[in-house]
Amino acid sequence: MQETLLHRRVDLHCHSIFSDGIFTPTELLAFAKEQGLEMLSLTDHDTLNGLAEAQEAANIHQINLISGVELSVQWLGVPLHMLVLGFEHQNAVLNEIIEKNQKTREIRAKQIAELLIKRGLPDLYDKVIETAGCSQLGRPHFAKVMVTEGLVKNIGKAFDQYLSNKHLGKLKSIWPEIEEIVPLLANTHCDLIMAHPRRYPMTLTKLKRLIAHFDLLGGNAIEVSSGNENPQNVRLLESLCRELKLGASVGSDFHGPFSSWSKLGKYTAIQEANIEPIWHKWL
Repeated sequence: MQETLLHRRVDLHCHSIFSDGIFTPTELLAFAKEQGLEMLSLTDHDTLNGLAEAQEAANIHQINLISGVELSVQWLGVPLHMLVLGFEHQNAVLNEIIEKNQKTREIRAKQIAELLIKRGLPDLYDKVIETAGCSQLGRPHFAKVMVTEGLVKNIGKAFDQYLSNKHLGKLKSIWPEIEEIVPLLANTHCDLIMAHPRRYPMTLTKLKRLIAHFDLLGGNAIEVSSGNENPQNVRLLESLCRELKLGASVGSDFHGPFSSWSKLGKYTAIQEANIEPIWHKWL
């Protein structure tokens, strides 16, 4: 099916410098305008710090900005990402979860630095904090420092050799369980979306268990298309939406204009007639 005009104008998953993107919120909204987007959600990792600036820019460019955040969570020891959209900024439940996740990021950064020392690398913690600046601490900041310090050739090598889940397995079970937070957030009447479900290291059977469990807890949508997704995966996720009567979300997971995988407003076409797009409520 050909991509519709609406698909090219909606992106409900992207990032700014306040997490691991390269654009400021102002630059991101200007770029969104250039790409012809009419609706956007800034979903930085575990922070709302960029939303006020993004809203000011959205007003200038006449883009419908949907409040958003990408929360770090887990299920059965598997790290997951959950998008929360359409919330009030004074959502006390959400703000408390974000505050806890930010503290967890600081603890995890120290643990990563200690593990890297055991692997023979110098203590990178202080330089990582400096590099992160206003953004939320994460593995990409370690990767950048490792490149800058000449410890690896590029960011890809940093993850392949030191920072992948395989190498940092001991740090996986640190995020809040979905059982802890999904029911609480569901009661605040925001949209809870399982982000990019096909990227998680689990079998199809386990993925279906996850989505069914997420549904029972109060999750109400799946990100059926994320960036340059395999069309077969998109069809599969659409079928899960229909089976469980869940809404469907879409997004590029844009971090910067440097990857064919992630272009703002671009993602594998969906078959809109067969699912219930969550963005229709905001048109």
